[in-house]
Amino acid sequence: MALSIEDTPEAALVMPRAGAVQLESVHTVWWRRPRAPDPSEELDPETREFVTSEWEHFLASLEAVIPARWVNPPAASRVAARKVEQAIAAREQGLSVPRTVVTNDPEAVRGLAAEGRRLIYKRLGTAPRPLTATKELRPSDLERLEVLPNCPAIFQDRVDARLDIRVTIIGTEVFGAEIDSQMGSSPLDWRFDHTVPFRPHQLDDSVATQLLALMKRLGLLYGAIDLRLTPEGEYVFLEVNPGGQYLFVELLGGVNLSERFAHFLAAG
Repeated sequence: MALSIEDTPEAALVMPRAGAVQLESVHTVWWRRPRAPDPSEELDPETREFVTSEWEHFLASLEAVIPARWVNPPAASRVAARKVEQAIAAREQGLSVPRTVVTNDPEAVRGLAAEGRRLIYKRLGTAPRPLTATKELRPSDLERLEVLPNCPAIFQDRVDARLDIRVTIIGTEVFGAEIDSQMGSSPLDWRFDHTVPFRPHQLDDSVATQLLALMKRLGLLYGAIDLRLTPEGEYVFLEVNPGGQYLFVELLGGVNLSERFAHFLAAG
């Protein structure tokens, strides 16, 4: 890759066999889970850290010099991936969001638990690995809170579900899939049991409108959104993943997403 900053910034992708591709001719960039090259193991730790940082800055510069439609814009994606940012934005759009506390303070968690409300806890970040489950906060968890100051977590009111809903948004198109998570072995986190039924789901128009407004507020063109549909019929927002997977929804739920996404990317 080579970037040139002259009167008009330019970028080229240089490939050993195909030569240089001028990225100004690119109409759409699908920016999904980019990862910088791993520095050589022969480098000392300080140099490896330096090289990694330089790659991160280099890749982050591409958005400024490639005049294309980004799916999603890298800067917007970085902000939108923050779960606190998502929750605040979702509330602004009128979506129902469970009471949420992000903390590394054991006493704050004990105070929540003392109110007698059922709570869950989950990780704050969005990296695909390691895969960690959403769990219910139990008395035994309160006994090991001494480790919490080392690493914050999210604590939320537990939302009882009739169904879990996965919403995939591609541009202005909204595709829903319902997951019978309560029938399986992982009712709090359907990601750990794909044996339950997946089906297409027709989202309420008002909720679909709110989700599109949320995507616009976050600056996203694509997103995988998790909702819970309560026994009373209320949709509750959990989170949005700007680089979330969609193929399993197509394979298990019969929702045609690959074709729609390909058309969207090609449209530029």
